Amino acid sequence: MFVRALTSARRATLAVRAKHTLPDLDYPYNALEPVISSQIMKLHHTKHHATYVAGLNAAEEKLKAAQLSNDVQAQVAIQPLLRFHGGGHVNHTIFWKNLIGESQGGGQLHDSALKNAIDKQFGGKDKLSSHMNNMAAGIQGSGWAWLTLNQRGELDVITTANQDMAASVGHVP
Repeated sequence: MFVRALTSARRATLAVRAKHTLPDLDYPYNALEPVISSQIMKLHHTKHHATYVAGLNAAEEKLKAAQLSNDVQAQVAIQPLLRFHGGGHVNHTIFWKNLIGESQGGGQLHDSALKNAIDKQFGGKDKLSSHMNNMAAGIQGSGWAWLTLNQRGELDVITTANQDMAASVGHVP
């Protein structure tokens, strides 16, 4: 009886889950010119990121169908799609939130706890940038280089493959 009630409650929860949507940017596509062109920004946002959103929604629909039919094998098989498309959506959402044009202070590192931690742990912004570029260059195929907080609460530069999230290895971007 309890399992049947739990399954019914789970089905009701699945039925009301909202679809993921492409987030609006907080700035116009040309805000990062000349560093990143408006054409590249628009393509990356409206096509590339949108593909992850559509893939995540499709994977969640497949998962919902597999859960409703109690198809455990299908539920397990869908996990890589959820990880890839979910990670792509989350990673790109973080990416957009961390970009800012030079006219609004982008590229500047003002006196703050973050600046102090970067100076202490990496020897300054330029050395951090060089270190991140070197880490990113070592990625084979696709992936991400992240400035994160590790589990000790210290800044760290890590890489993740494909669309894996920094949180998947216990770090906070």
